[in-house]
Amino acid sequence: MEDLKHSQKMIALIKNYLPMIVSMGNLACGFGAIVFIINNELTYAAWLVILAMIFDGLDGQVARLTKTTVAWGAQLDTLADMITFGFVPAFLIGKLGAHSAPVAVWFVCFFYTLSAAIRLAKFEFESKSSNTGSKRSKYFTGLPSTLAGGTAASLILLDSYLKTTLGIQAVSTCLPCVIFVLGILMLSKVPYVRIVDLVGSKRDPVSLLITSVLFFTLLVFFILYPSIMLALGFSVYILIGIGKGIFRSRATHTI
Repeated sequence: MEDLKHSQKMIALIKNYLPMIVSMGNLACGFGAIVFIINNELTYAAWLVILAMIFDGLDGQVARLTKTTVAWGAQLDTLADMITFGFVPAFLIGKLGAHSAPVAVWFVCFFYTLSAAIRLAKFEFESKSSNTGSKRSKYFTGLPSTLAGGTAASLILLDSYLKTTLGIQAVSTCLPCVIFVLGILMLSKVPYVRIVDLVGSKRDPVSLLITSVLFFTLLVFFILYPSIMLALGFSVYILIGIGKGIFRSRATHTI
């Protein structure tokens, strides 16, 4: 009987802390990426950032499924995001481009990290101060740090692929400029759709069929050319957000 009660307590404890365990997976990926960067294994580090995005997307879903929350769980998630998506991408690109213009490159990388820190701090503050009963917006204001970090990592992977297969180094040359733009987008008011809400939204049968076919087609291409498809997907997402922001700005000025 005592063993049964002990087992139930352990299960309840694991259930309560499961979302945090997932967040720790995000943090572990960030730490592992730093180790790989120090050892000049940039491709492995970039893949860990992509893997961390999966952990970051799962922790909230796990919390909703288990209906459990820990008071300081959100702070742990924010700190993990800061390391994995705020520091690691900057360190990655700084390590890659430091040989060309060390001071300028590291300055741009610091700007990216600072932008991520400001965005995460504002998001944490707004989450606490917002009314819990209000309806959540379908859009992020500014590029989420998770997707900014994923974009930087995907471009590192694309750069490695192009260097290995075609001997092209154009991507690495552009990366400092790209990470500067990502920093600006994180601080901007450009609207970016929440992918989780987009995937989970209800659709009619025809739209669902088209979406399914498109998804499996992209999945096949991803399996064949993961580095290209990741970079393409992130780039399209960012450009759609910029286009939507320009359209909204013009519509506001017109009115």
